[in-house]
Amino acid sequence: MLNWIKFLSVFLLTLFITITIMVFYQAEKPFASSREAAIDLVRNEGALEIVDRADIYHGTASIVSVYGTDEKGKSKVILVDEKAGKIIRTVTPTKGITKQEAADIVKKEDHVKKILHTSLGLEKETLFWEVTYLGEDESLNYVYLNFQDGEWRKRIMHL
Repeated sequence: MLNWIKFLSVFLLTLFITITIMVFYQAEKPFASSREAAIDLVRNEGALEIVDRADIYHGTASIVSVYGTDEKGKSKVILVDEKAGKIIRTVTPTKGITKQEAADIVKKEDHVKKILHTSLGLEKETLFWEVTYLGEDESLNYVYLNFQDGEWRKRIMHL
């Protein structure tokens, strides 16, 4: 009887772990394919020679920001419309605040427990940083900072 209990416990634990891994893999799959499609587009268009990373912003439109360097060695961010599958804008990172500076502004002005992600967004031709973080009270917060000067645009707090 004890062997059956051990077997059942190990089987259920293994089943639980397997299902959990499959759920997380399936949940990440659309984001990974969007990133890969945007990176392939940017490379095929010749916009970037070296790709460092890609972030996704979901607002009025879904935008993938692909970070890297062009053939002249200059840092660039290429914004790709995920739905249309085309490049919509090229951004020079030195003309605005950095991802780290945006996170630092939020940390200085609010009680931040943990920054979840920071991504570049575009709405109505205005570039901004979307900073998502957990507050000290474990609430989810979204802050939008202007890309040019780091001014606060919008706050969605305590979700």
